Amino acid sequence: MNLLTIADGFGDSSATPPWYKNYIKWPELVQQMAANVTLTNLSRYGAGNEYMTECLRAHIDSADMVLFQWTQVNRLDLLLKHAPDVQTFWQEQIDKDTVYNQNVLSIKNDSYWISSASKNEFVQEYHNKFISYQQHQNRTKMYIDYAAMLLEKKNKSFKFLLTYCLPFLKDMDINKDDWLWHEEYRGMENFRYYSKYADVDLKTYVQPCPLILFDFIKQYIMPRVDLKWYSTEQLGKIENNLYNSHKEAMKNKPI
Repeated sequence: MNLLTIADGFGDSSATPPWYKNYIKWPELVQQMAANVTLTNLSRYGAGNEYMTECLRAHIDSADMVLFQWTQVNRLDLLLKHAPDVQTFWQEQIDKDTVYNQNVLSIKNDSYWISSASKNEFVQEYHNKFISYQQHQNRTKMYIDYAAMLLEKKNKSFKFLLTYCLPFLKDMDINKDDWLWHEEYRGMENFRYYSKYADVDLKTYVQPCPLILFDFIKQYIMPRVDLKWYSTEQLGKIENNLYNSHKEAMKNKPI
């Protein structure tokens, strides 16, 4: 099974606490929990819904199944195709961004700066002066509709997930059978408070810890995604390894 996963930092195992050696995210956990999965994980910390939709367009043909996790709507995925002087300007802005200076990614012949929560004054001006939150919502609605139609047209198995809660989905004509959530319109970030592992979560870290992601997969992905999931005994071993890794990491946690 060729599994394509697309998300922001919730699916990016490179975006982890440096002292926590086995802080893997849900795409790699799915691969561990199911047999014969060839994983292409295009998740990237800071990614917005526009960039992720472009990832889907570029890679859909190679996938048998797609798991796509939509994120917050108000992010700037900057396509770097400007006049030379403007291109130089943006490269200077990227270079001096202390968090996102390594976040220029390519999709075929295009390069995007994934700026997310950048404190850069021009990114902030974009959000505060030019694009309203309502317009961001409207754009994301179109991305979701487009992605669903493309996946259906290509006859791909797929499910959508959420990072954070997107209550405006109530206003859309969505097929709820396409969505994996613990509660309608709520994302993984919210599930961290309901998981049986809520008490061991790193409350100061953006994404839930691997044990919570494992719990989410077991409860809400496994029953509705047609993969060759391992036996209860094998899954128990994976869960136990995650728990032991968590205990060991907590010994190394900075005070």
